[in-house]
Amino acid sequence: MLRIRNKIKPEIAEEQCGFVVDKGTSNAIYILRTLIERALEVQKNVYLCFIDYTNAFDRVRHDEIITELKQLNIDGKDLRIIKTMYWEQTAAMRIENKTSTFQDIKRRIRQGCVLSPDLFSLYSEIIMQNLENHPGIKVGGQNINNLRYADDTVLIAETKEDLQKTSKYR
Repeated sequence: MLRIRNKIKPEIAEEQCGFVVDKGTSNAIYILRTLIERALEVQKNVYLCFIDYTNAFDRVRHDEIITELKQLNIDGKDLRIIKTMYWEQTAAMRIENKTSTFQDIKRRIRQGCVLSPDLFSLYSEIIMQNLENHPGIKVGGQNINNLRYADDTVLIAETKEDLQKTSKYR
């Protein structure tokens, strides 16, 4: 598991403050507060869109994670471990005395598993790559258009129009 985590870790953007060693909610709050204070100092507007993905771990698409893991050169042995742990799952429903047929589960990572936060963070990077060139707030020459803590995301822009464009890609 450590081999996999070490390959995923460098792929996680600085904007992610959740599931990251030495970062937490206080970092995310500090960054957001500093952005707002600096914008007020130079009399610029700041538009924010707060997003909390419902059942975020349940929405992770297996095929997209596997593709990304392959691009990170995760070896076949480790991919088989991940597939066995997470994706070779089936489920059935039982209502009263009747059980449905078993269905393959094509989305979801297990909450509580040591690798799940890393897989979720990697999945969120796949989604957030679409925002890479969208306008945000410039700080020290760097464009900041989002801030994340685990599955909570703040989209950041200087104009309402830019925020609306950015929110289409989440």
